[in-house]
Amino acid sequence: MTTAQPESVMRAPDGRKVELKVHGCVWSGEFPENTLAAIGECLTVPVARAEIDFNMLCDGDFLVTHDTQLDSATTGSGPVRLATRREVAELRCRWRGQVREHRPPLLSEVVDLLRSQASPTVLELDAKDEDPWPYSRVDELVRLVEPVRDRVIFGGCADWNLRRLVQVDPRIRVGFTPTLYLDWVPPTVVPDEVPGEVGAYGYRDRHPLARRRNQPPSDYLWERINGLIRLVPSACEMHIRLSLFEHMQSDGLGDTAHRLRRAGIRTDVWTLDAGTPNWEGRLNNALWAGVDMVTTNTPQQLASASIR
Repeated sequence: MTTAQPESVMRAPDGRKVELKVHGCVWSGEFPENTLAAIGECLTVPVARAEIDFNMLCDGDFLVTHDTQLDSATTGSGPVRLATRREVAELRCRWRGQVREHRPPLLSEVVDLLRSQASPTVLELDAKDEDPWPYSRVDELVRLVEPVRDRVIFGGCADWNLRRLVQVDPRIRVGFTPTLYLDWVPPTVVPDEVPGEVGAYGYRDRHPLARRRNQPPSDYLWERINGLIRLVPSACEMHIRLSLFEHMQSDGLGDTAHRLRRAGIRTDVWTLDAGTPNWEGRLNNALWAGVDMVTTNTPQQLASASIR
C-alpha cells in the first residue's frame, strides 16, 4: 500500500514518528471540513491520520458534522439527533462565512468512500453525542463500520458511548478525550466542554481529590489521569487539550505522554495551528514531551517547522 504523505508526519528529536492529525480532513483548505470532498482528498494525498465528527440521526445512520446542532455548520437548524436522513439530504455546508454546494455526508457514505479507495490513512470518527446511544443504535454503528473497521478509530468525550461500542464489538479501536472530567484553559477562554467548577489545583475538575490541596499537584494530576484511563479500559489513545497538557507540565507532570505510552496508550494533543501565538515553540515542546500525534488545521505548515 502507498505510504503516507511526508507532510502529514514529523520526526521527533528522538526519531519517533509523530502524526499530524488533519482536523476535519481539511488538508488543502479547498473543501469544507467534514465533507466527502475533504475526506477524499485526505485519502488521495494520502495523509497518515485524519479526523471527522459525527452525530446520531433520529431514524438511522449518522450525520458527519462537527456540532450537535445543525445551525452553525449547515443550512439547517435544531439538534442533529432530531433530524431525519431525508431532511439532512437537503442541507448544505456553511464554510468560512459562505454556504457551499457541498452537503454534510452520512457516515454510511464515508464508509462507502473508504471501501472504494485504498489508502494508508487512519480516519478518526469523533463522536459528538453526549446523550447515551441506545444499544440498538450502537449495534447499527458497529455493523456500519465493519467493512472498514481496521481503518478507523472512534474518539469522543462520552466514555459511556465508547464503552458501549467496545462492549458490542471488542475489536473496535477507541480513543478517549477526558475534557468532561479534567480540563484547563486560560481564564479568558471559555472551553467547549465544561466539567464544572475550578478545583483547588486550578483545573476544571469535580472529583473529590480536587476539593483541597493535600498532595503535590503532579501526584494529583497523575492520579486523575490514571483514573480516567480506567473509564475506557480498552482505549489505545488519549486525546488531551494542548493547554491542559502544557499546564500539567508546568505543575510538574512533564512525562504524561511517556507514562501513557508505558500503559499502552498513545497521546494526541489538540489543537495547534500555524500562525497562532508561539506555535513553533509549543510544537517543539510537545514533540520533546513525547506526544504521538498533534491535531491541527494546518498540517503542512507544521510539517515544515524547525525542530530544535
